[in-house]
Amino acid sequence: MNRAGERREDSAIRVLVVEDNPGDARFVSLLLAEDSDTPFHVTEVATLAQAVALSPTGLFDVVLTDLGLPDSDGAETVEAILAAWPRTPVVVLTGLADRRIGTMAVQRGCQDYLVKGFADAALLQRTLRYAIERSAAARALRESEERFRTLVDLSPDAILLCNAGEVLFANARAMSTFRAARREDLLGIDPARLFGPSGRRRLSAALKAQKRKEAALEPQRIEGRMLRLDGSSFDGEVSLATISHRERLAAEVIIRDVTERKVADRHHHLASIVFETTDEAMMVTDGANRIIAVNPAFERVTGYAAPDVMGHNPRLLASGRHDRTFYETMWSILGRTGHWHGEVWNRRKNGEVYVQRLTLSLIREADGKVANYVGIFSDITDEKQEAERIRYRASYDALTGLPNRSLLHDRLLQALAKAAREQGRLGVLFLDLDGFKPVNDRFGHLAGDHLLVALSERLQGCVRESDTVARLGGDEFVIVLPDMASPADARLVAAKILSALAVPFVLESNVGSVRIAASIGIALYPTHGLTAEELVCAADRAMYAAKQAGKGCFLFVDEANRS
Repeated sequence: MNRAGERREDSAIRVLVVEDNPGDARFVSLLLAEDSDTPFHVTEVATLAQAVALSPTGLFDVVLTDLGLPDSDGAETVEAILAAWPRTPVVVLTGLADRRIGTMAVQRGCQDYLVKGFADAALLQRTLRYAIERSAAARALRESEERFRTLVDLSPDAILLCNAGEVLFANARAMSTFRAARREDLLGIDPARLFGPSGRRRLSAALKAQKRKEAALEPQRIEGRMLRLDGSSFDGEVSLATISHRERLAAEVIIRDVTERKVADRHHHLASIVFETTDEAMMVTDGANRIIAVNPAFERVTGYAAPDVMGHNPRLLASGRHDRTFYETMWSILGRTGHWHGEVWNRRKNGEVYVQRLTLSLIREADGKVANYVGIFSDITDEKQEAERIRYRASYDALTGLPNRSLLHDRLLQALAKAAREQGRLGVLFLDLDGFKPVNDRFGHLAGDHLLVALSERLQGCVRESDTVARLGGDEFVIVLPDMASPADARLVAAKILSALAVPFVLESNVGSVRIAASIGIALYPTHGLTAEELVCAADRAMYAAKQAGKGCFLFVDEANRS
């Protein structure tokens, strides 16, 4: 024996005989000593106290006890022996008139009873062997049921065993799922009470079919609303099957609360719809930055179909306009903050370069490892071009393309700041056309516009690239000459302009050529003014003096003041 009631192989059956009558004890020993397939080893004690004292040793396979002992009698003996030997089968010896006590002993947990004087060797040996076997089987069943109950109670799903009208068993998760304070709150109730209307009908039909046919249920699944004992509800996924419970068929009902999964599914479905229908292009890469998903908008913007880019690095979209520092900065910010937002020039499949507004996000696993990168972008090429057109219209003359009054003011301020820092000189020429109005009156405004465009080109040909030619409006122009070495530079430019204007302008065929002149006023920094407004006003006054002097000439401010 390893433990009481668990017999070692190739060993005798060890019997503890508790009998205060030496003759009866001897008779039992003789019967057990007769021929047997398995030998019996008998230990005799005469009192309950002696029997209890041997209990801790656990050396016996079976206890055979009389109920009338010097220190105990009847039911008291039964209770004491069972308590002392809880894992060892007990067989009771009774007198002829004490069959009632033997029956009581069996009902309280003893394996069997024998009537003294009516047991031969074969009956005694067989009774003890059967007692051991039944005890071992019962113990194995109990242990199996305990293991089953433990496993079932550890299940993450609610488990009920039911018949057609009541719950027979509920595990621990079922209690929490249905919010039962005690297991007994679920036992005995109609299982259909836990289902919503559609699930209730299916469950009831299945359980009734099982009861009617006394046959196993076909495994099936039910999804729907489940009802808790407190009146609340949840989304349930139910599996129905048949098992044997206490020698009868019972329905095993396994319920999983899928409320969170349903919510996640709905969110996933919504995200999928957004992914597929949004106007913004979306691209998802794995942790190694290989493309694993793109949406239809990506295909429209880039020209690449999904199969073209799957498994590739997004660098296949690069335009080449950004240097290494740009990308290093982008990845540094993304790794540090998890996000990056900016504008990127990329290239479509057809080779066309375009600009996109891009947002990058980094997704990490629970352990911090990068799982995915998500890029969301939109083509803003048209938007950028429109912004550029607006910026251009705000700074340049729509007809001639020359800087307008606003841009002239900015450039003049910059030139003045530089001249002040370097103690340099600059000149401002104010030019007004002589005879432009008759051209408009005679040939029309379209011809006049053509003349102004041609004039602008000649003016730009007369100055350096660093100089500024601006149109203030109508036939008035201002020229800024920064970094002059001397006033003679301004005189040279003015003379060059008058010489260029002396050549007739060829307009449309029906107009022919026209001649036009200009009057020019010249102001110098710092001699004639220190601010942009002062210099332009001074040059304007000098221009009017040039007109009064006969037109087609230029005057410096100090010359105009003397005239």
